[in-house]
Amino acid sequence: MGVRIVTDSAGDIPRKYAEELGIITVPIRVIIAGTSFRDGVDLLPADIVGATTFQPSPWDFINVFTGLKETGEDVLCLTLSGVLSGTYQSATIAARQLGGNIRVIDTKLVSAGQGLLVTRIASLAAQGHSLDQLALMAEEEKKRIRVYATLDNVEAIVQGRRTSLFALHAAGREGIKLIFTCNPQGGIHILQRVRGRKASLDRLTELMAEASCPEIAVVHVGSGTEAAMVARNIQERCQAQLLYVQDAGATVHTYAGRGAVIVAG
Repeated sequence: MGVRIVTDSAGDIPRKYAEELGIITVPIRVIIAGTSFRDGVDLLPADIVGATTFQPSPWDFINVFTGLKETGEDVLCLTLSGVLSGTYQSATIAARQLGGNIRVIDTKLVSAGQGLLVTRIASLAAQGHSLDQLALMAEEEKKRIRVYATLDNVEAIVQGRRTSLFALHAAGREGIKLIFTCNPQGGIHILQRVRGRKASLDRLTELMAEASCPEIAVVHVGSGTEAAMVARNIQERCQAQLLYVQDAGATVHTYAGRGAVIVAG
């Protein structure tokens, strides 16, 4: 029956792509005023005020994995970075409990980077590759993907403990913007400081050009015009294929904050 790709909502994959490639997305929980919502299901980014997040439970993954096993499908689950969330751990617990042909991989990525990896592997799954082949491809491909982000304000990501307090100090001077990236362990760290919003967006294009990325994905939080401009500039400079420009889901919105632009290739 083939291999089905499962991921979580932090990948910010457009619904169109998920449906076309048969990707199943397990929503991360977003907590607002003590009430739990499912990211991308019963909560939209515009509804977020004072939110925190909580990883899906093992039971959430067990429900998905069980349904796929019953149809005879193998499962490859690609989660956001285990450094940033317990989602990988929940999926691993579920896979161990069920046994069988279920593989769970920590992508060590998030948002546009995670989404780019998931869509690439799902495309390969559609070509008929085996579970072992796809798992090996995912492990190799995740090392090649580059993710860069600029945030308009670092308070949300610092308060959410997704990067260190040093970010507040580094961005302390007026007009200073930070460029973030994912390190090999899957954590988020500061790559460099630039002066001004435009310079930070231009730097995203330069970094993609330096990486010689053949295809790109762009995710943003309430910055559609700027994200489209960045995507266009990368396309022109790198001759890269643009897969999508996508609004971030509730999870990334919570920690990146309004004004975030994230590119991956």
